[in-house]
Formats: sequence, C-alpha cells, structure tokens
Amino acid sequence: MKNIVIDGNKFSDLEGFYTEIDKLLTKDLDWNTGHSMDAFNDLLRGGFGVHEYGETLHIKWINFAKSRQDFGYNATKNYYQDVLKKCHPSNRKNVEKKLQDVENCKGKTILDIIIDIILSTDDSGHWCELEIEE
Repeated sequence: MKNIVIDGNKFSDLEGFYTEIDKLLTKDLDWNTGHSMDAFNDLLRGGFGVHEYGETLHIKWINFAKSRQDFGYNATKNYYQDVLKKCHPSNRKNVEKKLQDVENCKGKTILDIIIDIILSTDDSGHWCELEIEE
C-alpha cells in the first residue's frame, strides 16, 4: 500500500489541485499529464512512477476544510461554464443541467466529484482509501 498526503493548503483552484496531484502521483515522466478529472482517475490507477498499477493507495487529505471552501458551488459553476465552452454538442444539455443545478446550490460540487473518483473502485482500476483531516 502506498500512502500520500494531499494538503489543501497547497492549492486553491482546480488547476492547482491537478498540479499537486501530478507532484504526488508521478515521478520521472518525460511528458506532462492531462489536467482533467479523467487524467486524475488514471493517476490513481498507478503506473506513473510512484505506485504500481492496481496497488492500494491510502490518501490522507489534510486541511480539507479549506478544500471544501475552495471547491464549493462557485468553483463548480466556473468549472461547468468552462466545460460548456468545450463540450461536444451532444453533451450540452447535460452540462447545462449541471450548471443550472450548481447555480441553485444543488448537485455535486467539484469536491464531491473528486471524492467520488477517489472512492470509486468499480472497473476504475484503482483501489483507494481516504482519510480526511479538517
């Protein structure tokens, strides 16, 4: 089992989170990872120089309260506005619905999505444990 610590004080936006995750889960790569939720899921699987593919990953997230604030509905609204600009036309209605929900403080926040990805073990190729420290 590999242990990593995500420190909420080391980032305040999604790009900063992706950069921090790259530092924690990659080593000696001669290429850059994508900064997206899909790439984050791939990094959790392993095989990028820090832990082996399929190896259990114990994640301790410290200063989680800051991340909860940073990745609340305002940040999620910005995220979906950006996704809407880039998404395939067939996905626009789905993204517009999610955007409308977060504008009404409903639905999942970015933090909820990140936690779901960490804890997802069905066919995702990774096994993670999550410990939260406010």
